[in-house]
Amino acid sequence: MQLPAHFAHISAEQDWQHTTAYPPLGFTPFSEGALGNGDTFGLYWPIGREASEPIVVETWHDEWRIQPHFSSLAAFLQAHAAAEDEYVGTPSLANDPASPRAAFLEAKEQIAQRNPAAAIALLEAALAIVPEYTDALVLLHGQYVRTGRIDAAVKVAIQAIISPPSFGGPPLKALQWLRTQPVPEGELDPIWRACGQLSFNFGGSKENADYPVLLAAITTYVEQGNHVSASTLMQTYVELMSAETVSFQERYAFEPAAFLARQIAVSARLPQGSRDPATLWSSDLA
Repeated sequence: MQLPAHFAHISAEQDWQHTTAYPPLGFTPFSEGALGNGDTFGLYWPIGREASEPIVVETWHDEWRIQPHFSSLAAFLQAHAAAEDEYVGTPSLANDPASPRAAFLEAKEQIAQRNPAAAIALLEAALAIVPEYTDALVLLHGQYVRTGRIDAAVKVAIQAIISPPSFGGPPLKALQWLRTQPVPEGELDPIWRACGQLSFNFGGSKENADYPVLLAAITTYVEQGNHVSASTLMQTYVELMSAETVSFQERYAFEPAAFLARQIAVSARLPQGSRDPATLWSSDLA
């Protein structure tokens, strides 16, 4: 992972270790802008973009959510300076034209004004920066369906299904819609092939047939050499499973430390490098 310009201007936790499902792998917190309520800002490298500079996200720990506010550390630092120790909120597109969160919010406004073309352009721009931005994927899927772009809608529905709940969701409408689409003969994507077995109804049950399906899809993505999709779905799986009870996790043989080790190992095979923070500090600060 590439350290950003202006890195010396923040107090990043260089001993940060990814030990839990949330915040997601690829996140490193820093102290600037934190209000002391448990939420914090941090650097985040979107999955598959590890060789690029990170964006700046905010954790909403009560909701287990990540908000991709700023497109760069430079944009955050400018907003932080202007805030003068007040809360650093979501930037406007005028202040940070590439802000994924600002683009998402503006897209919702464009949809309300019945301007789907503008909304689609905004959402596509946000997803070019954060491909696992679940909220943006769900919104874009709806616009693709409404404008008759079915092939694009299928791809976005699959991406929404495998993307982490910390970035939004759940993608129930995308899943329900995908289940109505005929699966082409010879289709390789394991989620599309198995979407009829998924419910995305989690919690409150002693069993959930979704988990074996998701775990099998992870294995298939790895076997296909699609480590971006595998890493994305692994983050989704660990977040969902970590919200279950300990007894539920034991029934499904989920062991957090072992899964984390596998998650890091798979990320090491990504085209742009590992998402392990230890690798970041050892390579960039040596």
